[in-house]
Amino acid sequence: MTELKRQTLELIAQSSAEAVFVIDASRSELPIIYVNPAYEALTGYAADEAVGRGWPLLGGACGPSDELSALKAALGRFEAHITTLADVRKDGTSWLSRVRVEPVLSGQGECKQFLVLQSETPVTTETQRGLQVGLLQRELKRARQKAASLDRIDLATGLLRFGHFLQFAQRDFRIAKRDRQVVAVATFEINDLDAYRQTFGDNAGDSCLRMIAAQITGALRRAGDLCGCDERERIVAMTLGQDADELSGVVERIADNVRRLGLHNPRGRSGRYVTVSWGVASVVPSGTATLAALIDEAAAQVDRPDEATAQAAGNA
Repeated sequence: MTELKRQTLELIAQSSAEAVFVIDASRSELPIIYVNPAYEALTGYAADEAVGRGWPLLGGACGPSDELSALKAALGRFEAHITTLADVRKDGTSWLSRVRVEPVLSGQGECKQFLVLQSETPVTTETQRGLQVGLLQRELKRARQKAASLDRIDLATGLLRFGHFLQFAQRDFRIAKRDRQVVAVATFEINDLDAYRQTFGDNAGDSCLRMIAAQITGALRRAGDLCGCDERERIVAMTLGQDADELSGVVERIADNVRRLGLHNPRGRSGRYVTVSWGVASVVPSGTATLAALIDEAAAQVDRPDEATAQAAGNA
């Protein structure tokens, strides 16, 4: 029998009312390499959003199920498979998907691609209950993740709460000690923040904190950088692979950027605008070196404005 031309096959798929797409079976992530218009209409994913990415269904958006496990097992064995299972559209709505997978073999009998046909199945009372349970499980998982995130984040600054900062920082400090890698810590104190709060209120004080925290995190964006805020509203940052001199250059730019924010503080003892004082320390951890000692050393280096500086700033 004469083989159909590729253009003819694509025309058939394009005109099909059933969702048709093709998966690259030669790659472990099983990326989609073709979708027809019916797939876009059924799932809500446009072709340019779907092609090159993994099949969303395999991500288990509705949670684990026996049907999903069986589908993954069939794909792993390069076998044909038919199943019905819960799925989620791009807009988050759940639906019942009828899926048929067929391996596409090369002339040598190797599976190079999977042809997948997908359609929506009418939902019975029993399957509707299953979809609702799956959706509730998914939303509960999201809620738990959000709650866990909120527990770690200081709401005023958007930074890690200090306890969680210390947990992550202690882990990285131990790794640096093992690898003989330099660790640097910077501490930031916001000058006259109490006066700013008294003048403008706590909401404005929190906003001031967030803007300063944004300047710090915007400058410290390397993979190993961490920032946290303690109960005294002091911000502590830790970075790996930079010594005190290198980090000082970054911190000086942060302090300049904070001054440029122009946050007016008319009752400030150290000047008419909000500024930060900072200190930096670094160490290559060994022996009895501790993170707490490094933070204390950085805090001891904080150069707070003296009376002469305050007077000059006040007259500026």
